[in-house]
Amino acid sequence: SLDRLRPGPVLLWMFDHTKDEKYLQTARYVAHELDAQPKTSDGGYWHRSTYPNQMWLDGIYMASPFYAQFGQVFNDPAAFDDVALQITLIEKHTRDPRTGLLYHGWDESKQQRWANPMTGCSPHFWGRAVGWYAMAIMDVLDYLPRDHARRPDILAIFKRLVDALVSVQDRATGLWYQVLDQGARAGNYLEASGSCMFVYSIAKAVRQGGLARAY
Repeated sequence: SLDRLRPGPVLLWMFDHTKDEKYLQTARYVAHELDAQPKTSDGGYWHRSTYPNQMWLDGIYMASPFYAQFGQVFNDPAAFDDVALQITLIEKHTRDPRTGLLYHGWDESKQQRWANPMTGCSPHFWGRAVGWYAMAIMDVLDYLPRDHARRPDILAIFKRLVDALVSVQDRATGLWYQVLDQGARAGNYLEASGSCMFVYSIAKAVRQGGLARAY
């Protein structure tokens, strides 16, 4: 499961603070778990081995910031290329052309009961999943070389996503709904953790110059 890679940055933090090589060795072990991770036909990581053919937005956050940091620490250009591929692939497969929002998951086989039979996408725009993806992009950019060929593409993806999020933000509160585009739906609610993810990502992008201050 990509979820199991998420604690990886702790190992690199521990090495930075202790200089104990065991933390680097363990980080290398965690990163190389990706070597055996099953992939879609175009190279996207399955969210977990028991979820065949499925990419999930939250999987990008679970694996990519760590793998980008790993690439910087170990001077591994292949890690940067792989991270950029995962970010761009999931947007390609989950972006709704009408709203610009991203569906939570995508099933390449289109066999899951939740999968749209035409697109393979899940039915809804889940706030927290989109939040994890937005945070993943901004945290990956901390480590992705500024001259990496896919960096402009990733920045453009982030800008497209933020523009879509602005369009569904609740104007009265500044928050976002659990199901992003269905604010009036019975049972839907303003969701704090997803809103925090968006604010974190947008604020970081503005601070670092990736978005205009108008945002």
